[in-house]
Amino acid sequence: MSRFLRNAALAALTVAAAGAVATAASAQSYNRLVVFGDSLSDNGNLYAATLNTTPASPPYFNGRFSNGPVFTELLGFNAGRFTAGAPVTGSVNYAFGGARTDSQVSPPGMRNQLLAYTGGGGTFGANDLVSILGGANNIFQAVGPASVAPNPTGFISPVALSAAADVNFIVNSVAGAGAGTILVGNLPNLAITPQFNQGPFAAAAPLADFAGTTFNNALRAGLMTTAAAQPGSNIILMDLYKIGPALVANAGAFGLTNVRDVCFNGITVCANPDGYLYWDSVHPTAAGHRLLAALANDYLYYGDIGAQSTVQAETGFRQREDLLDLSSDGLSGRADWEAGTHLTFGAIADSVETDARGSVAAADAKGWGGRVGLDHVMSPGMRFGVAGTFRTAEVEAGAMAFDVETYAFDAYVGWRSGGRFINATAGGSIDQYDDITRITSLAPIIHTGKTDGGSVGARVQGGVWFDMGGIGLSPRVAVNYVSTDVNGYVEQGPGAQYAYQDRKVQAASGEISLRAEGGGGGMGFFIEGGYRDSFGDSSDAVRTGIAANPAQVLAREIEDPFGGSLIASAGVEADLGPVKMTLGYRGRFGDNADSHVGALTFSLPL
Repeated sequence: MSRFLRNAALAALTVAAAGAVATAASAQSYNRLVVFGDSLSDNGNLYAATLNTTPASPPYFNGRFSNGPVFTELLGFNAGRFTAGAPVTGSVNYAFGGARTDSQVSPPGMRNQLLAYTGGGGTFGANDLVSILGGANNIFQAVGPASVAPNPTGFISPVALSAAADVNFIVNSVAGAGAGTILVGNLPNLAITPQFNQGPFAAAAPLADFAGTTFNNALRAGLMTTAAAQPGSNIILMDLYKIGPALVANAGAFGLTNVRDVCFNGITVCANPDGYLYWDSVHPTAAGHRLLAALANDYLYYGDIGAQSTVQAETGFRQREDLLDLSSDGLSGRADWEAGTHLTFGAIADSVETDARGSVAAADAKGWGGRVGLDHVMSPGMRFGVAGTFRTAEVEAGAMAFDVETYAFDAYVGWRSGGRFINATAGGSIDQYDDITRITSLAPIIHTGKTDGGSVGARVQGGVWFDMGGIGLSPRVAVNYVSTDVNGYVEQGPGAQYAYQDRKVQAASGEISLRAEGGGGGMGFFIEGGYRDSFGDSSDAVRTGIAANPAQVLAREIEDPFGGSLIASAGVEADLGPVKMTLGYRGRFGDNADSHVGALTFSLPL
C-alpha cells in the first residue's frame, strides 16, 4: 500500500510538471522541429489551402482536426505552417489533413511534402528533430473496396505494405540528408476507433486491424534496416498501437470518461470534450493529443530520463563503502584487544539524501539491516574476523523508485604495535534491485522492472594514537576502492520500454581524519572528523535504449553523487559484563549528497 500511495503521489507531480520538463528538455536537445504527416500532425495547412473551409472551424479548432492543438504543437516548438510561408530554416510543419504517404497531388502526399521542403531549400542538421507520421489514409481509402473483394486481406496487404515503404523511403531520405533525430509514429489500433467500433463499418474492424498491423510490422522492419545503414541519425519508433489498450482499459486514470464514442457527431459537440478520447470518428480530442505528446516525450528524451537509473548503482556502491567503514572502525580503536574469539552481531540503519544533478532528479533512500560475524584476536598485535550482512533499502528518485536487498560478506585483519596500527578489509555483495518502477511521461502509466548485480571493495587504514592526558587522539589516513556492477534490464509497460544496459560504477577514494576517545569505568566515547574524496573514478556512463526499437543506445555521463565529503562520526561503548556494546553514528556531508548510518553492535566471547 505504501508503494502504491508513493507512486500515486509521484504520478500527480509528474503530470503537473510535464509541460515545463518537456519544454526545457526540447530547448537543450533539439534546435528545431520539422513535421511531415497527415491530419494527426496538421497545424492548419489543409485549412489554409481550402480557403479556411476544411475542417469547419468552429467546431474544429483553428483548422486543426481536433478541438485543440495537435500533438506536434505540444512538443516545445513553435512550428510555422508551410502554407503560411514559414521559412525552412526554422521549425516548420508540412503535414496536411487527408494526406496519403505517396506522391498524391492534393492534398500533398508525404513524399511530396518532403519534396516541397527540400525544393524550397530545406536541409537537415544534427540538432534537428523530424516528426513523420502517416499511413492511415491509405488504409481508410482501401478498406471499403477491400471489404467487398473476393480476398479482402489479399487486396489490402499491398496497400499497407506500399504505405510502409513510402514512410521508410521518407525516413531514409531524411536520415541520409543528415537529420539528427527522427520520430516515426506507427499506426494505432484502427479497429477500436469510432470509425470501426460501431456503425456501418463495424464489420470491417478486423480488416482495418489487419491492415494496420501489416503496415506496422513492415514499418518496423524497414526502420531497423534504415537505422543500421544510417548510424548518423537516431530513428525512434513511437509505438501508438501498443499504447492504445492501456488508454482504453484505464480511461479514468487519464481523466477520460469515454474512449469509444465521438464527441463531435457532425452536428453537435459533447458537453465535456476533455472527457473524450475521440473528437470525431478517427481523430483524437485535444485531451487525446496531450496524451500523444506526453508519450512522444517519453520516447524523445529516453537518454535523459533513463539517466535516473544511475541511483541504482550508486546505492550499491554506497552500501559497500558503508560496510568497509564498519569493519575498519572495529579495528582502529584505542582500547587493547581482548584475547580470544568473539561473536559479533547487531543492527544497521541508514538514510541518504542526494541532490539533483542535471537530468538526474534528487533521491532519498532509507534502509536497515543486520550483521553477524566472528572476531578472533591471535595476539595483542594481531586480529582478524569475518562478517555477513543483510541490508534492505527503499529508494525514491524522481520518477523512479526501487527496493534493494544486499547480501554481503566481509573479511578483515588488523595489526598494532604500541600506538601504531594498520588494518585492511575486503568484501563483496550480491545486490538485488526489486520492485523497480518508473512513472512515464504519460503518467499515470508506470513501468516496472527488476535486476541484480554485485559489489566488491577493499579498504586500508593506518594511523597512530597519542595520549593527551586521558584523551586519546589519533590522526589517520585511509584508501578505499569499490566497484559495483548492475546488470541491464528491460522495463515492462505499454509506453516507451527503456532498455538499460549493464553498468559499472567504480572509484578509489582517499581520506584523512582525526579521532578522539575517552571515558572510564566501563564506559567510553569516541568522536571523529575528516574528509574523503575520490581520486580515481572510472565509472561507466548510463546507457539507455528502447526495447525492440531502432533507437540508438544513448550514453549520459554522471558526476560523482557525493563529490568531496566531510566525515563525522561519534558513539559510545559500554562493557556490560561479558558483553561489549557499541552504539555509533557515521555521517558524510558531500557536495551533492548527505548520508547517515547508525549501528548498534554487540560482542560476546565464545
